[in-house]
Amino acid sequence: MNFKESIRLSVENIRVNRMRSVLTMLGIIIGISAVITITTIGNSLKSTISTSLNSLGGVNTITAYMTADSPEDDDWENWEYPDQTEEDNLTWEDISGYMDYYEDDVDYVVMTNEYGTATVNTDVGSASVNIQGSAYGYLDSYKLTLLSGRELTKADNDESKSVCLVSDLFVKYAFDGKNPLGQAVELELSNGNIIRVYVVGVYKYDANVFGTANSKVAETEISTNIIIPYNYIQDKAQTEFDYGIDYINIVTKDGVDATQMASLTTEYFDTYKYNDEDANSAFGVETYDMASELSSISKVLDVITIAIAIIASISLIVGGVGVMNIMLVSVVERTREIGIRKAMGARKKNIHFQFLTEATVICLFGGLIGVAIGIVNGLVLSVIGGNVLQNMNPEISTMIVITVRPSVTAILVSLGFSVIVGIVFGLYPAKKAADLSPIEALRYE
Repeated sequence: MNFKESIRLSVENIRVNRMRSVLTMLGIIIGISAVITITTIGNSLKSTISTSLNSLGGVNTITAYMTADSPEDDDWENWEYPDQTEEDNLTWEDISGYMDYYEDDVDYVVMTNEYGTATVNTDVGSASVNIQGSAYGYLDSYKLTLLSGRELTKADNDESKSVCLVSDLFVKYAFDGKNPLGQAVELELSNGNIIRVYVVGVYKYDANVFGTANSKVAETEISTNIIIPYNYIQDKAQTEFDYGIDYINIVTKDGVDATQMASLTTEYFDTYKYNDEDANSAFGVETYDMASELSSISKVLDVITIAIAIIASISLIVGGVGVMNIMLVSVVERTREIGIRKAMGARKKNIHFQFLTEATVICLFGGLIGVAIGIVNGLVLSVIGGNVLQNMNPEISTMIVITVRPSVTAILVSLGFSVIVGIVFGLYPAKKAADLSPIEALRYE
């Protein structure tokens, strides 16, 4: 009897004894579905976190900020934050030097300072804005879409040009939706200075990015960001903002290890900024990168997922015992059949292989059903989780991209394990069937 014939007979026997076969598979189905459900949830959580951060530009972004060095002997009780001078702070020259040094690794550096709010009045309308000083790369770093015009450039900042970026929401109310490119916008700073900047680009306002999705605030009352070159606005508002740049966001190029780049960033500023004889050595730059945080979260999720999956897989052993029990019953029920086959020339190994194949096929079918149920369970639970998050915190939920991703590795391992269970727990019943004496088997009633 060849392998194909053994499979056919096994499937036929399962079909004839459908109810008993299903009950036999039940333990396998429950075990495999539990494992796949858990691994699907774990894998989906990792994918959701990664996808959400990527959509916000987080995975390849490093935040660097100036801070005072902590006491080396951890004597916090007697430590006081050192006096901060203008020389201690990061300047645009420091950042430009950093970008030139790592031009092959860094796409751009985004630094943003807030300079208060203002109401812009034009001949056709008005709108509220948050005044922000930044350099080029602002739109890319926040994954905002440029609708018309251009982004701010390095030259805009280096030459302190009086230009700006505005949102389409601002254009809707301040310019009645008409093309604002080249138009002047007057802003009164909180120090009383009035500046005039010219619109060079319009970006699409994204409520998810700015945290106003599902907000009850009327659209006309939303203050959108007007982006002005940092050097220009800094010069105009220097009486209030004379401490330079507190922090920067560094966007690395594709393929660059953000965690390693974060370490190199700290070393760079320690070497070229805070080790200078004229600088206060009590200060330095610390970095934070989401990539390392994501890696830590993924490792924790992996450990939890594997631990729970191992616990859930214990039910596979129970299912294996059920398979062995049913196969032993099947041997007794088919004793006469076994005797007839042996009398017709079937060898011991043929009988052994046939019963072992039946046990394996039962477990494999159970595994396939369990995998399907597990994937469906993971999908349903992910949808439920998304709905719960939506009801609990609508603003955060709009920033999360829920991704359901079953683990292919877990599916293959589970199916392989179910086959192993069938082989292991089918060995004894198969051996018992093969060892039956043909004469005694023919006498069996």
